[in-house]
Amino acid sequence: MIKLVILVIFFTLTDIVPTFAMSNEDDPRLLASYMDKSLSSELDILRVTAQTLPGKLVFQIKTRGESVDGETGNYFLLQITNDKPYLFLVPVNKTSKDNILMYEGISQSEYIALAESVNTLKKVVLPPGFGTQRIHHGIEFSLPIDWIDFSSNLSYDAYTAHADTQESVLKITEIHDQAGKGRKNKKQYSAITLLNKLCATRRKMD
Repeated sequence: MIKLVILVIFFTLTDIVPTFAMSNEDDPRLLASYMDKSLSSELDILRVTAQTLPGKLVFQIKTRGESVDGETGNYFLLQITNDKPYLFLVPVNKTSKDNILMYEGISQSEYIALAESVNTLKKVVLPPGFGTQRIHHGIEFSLPIDWIDFSSNLSYDAYTAHADTQESVLKITEIHDQAGKGRKNKKQYSAITLLNKLCATRRKMD
């Protein structure tokens, strides 16, 4: 485990991992989402990007706009699947407190039926090293690399949704948008393979 983490950090610092010729559909560094003008701009996900930085894995969810005083109860949801599903929530409204809420899948299923989340997810204490910050038209999540289970597959997706977080379990009442919606074949990578691909020199995405 320690050797794998050192290897990933080494690739990140030296930038020697070769790039891969990939379409957006196959590129693990990017989830491109369709624009949906029927949604409020702060709920319309345009893309999610993933990259490795020394000691951490960083995900940015970018939307068409942002909200200061929109409807309460709307959240950014980052879903990480690594042995079991995990969900990280931050309010969409910029004026809300940015405390991250973390929920863990009860089963080891790779798929969470978010509409049935009250039965599949439970609230857990956020481990040290997790963080978030507001970015222009979106949110950034950072996860410590040493939290990742390198013996399992690793994948991610992102949502905007309306949710009730008052109890120890999560109840999602409406899904507004999903970054990975419509992707035909969701590729599964081992954690070390995915992180090595994320360490590759990134073409400009902004």
